Amino acid sequence: MGTTTASVDLPYPAATVFAVATRVDDLPRWLPEVVEATLLDPTMAVGSRVQLRLSQAAAGAVILGMVDELLAPERILISGSGGPVGVVVRVTLVATTPASTNVRLELELKTPAFLGFIAKEAERRIQAELPASLERFRALVDAYEG
Repeated sequence: MGTTTASVDLPYPAATVFAVATRVDDLPRWLPEVVEATLLDPTMAVGSRVQLRLSQAAAGAVILGMVDELLAPERILISGSGGPVGVVVRVTLVATTPASTNVRLELELKTPAFLGFIAKEAERRIQAELPASLERFRALVDAYEG
């Protein structure tokens, strides 16, 4: 299955955006198809475990993932799988000025070939939802008081 991507420019420093993007408990508030997210380890670091529960439209899969990359304030990569579904979430932050940041969100669902029709529908749904997802993320950054 392919990767779906979207980006948004935010009027905040990359460190502020990164702080919000790494709050695992907030992922359901802005990531498409994620209805529950839990950091299973005490702190967010490379190797930390993350559990994501996806919506019924994504088969209600429970994904056990790991933080593969955490480079402040530039990149976050979480990948995992649950049953026949694999997920990769990449967030890339580029400081366009000291006070503004471009956020690029990439979501990839991986499924076996026999579930290809389900994967294509999920990809279509996620792509349609990404702009609204980034607007919800913008609202979280707007409300951040770090």
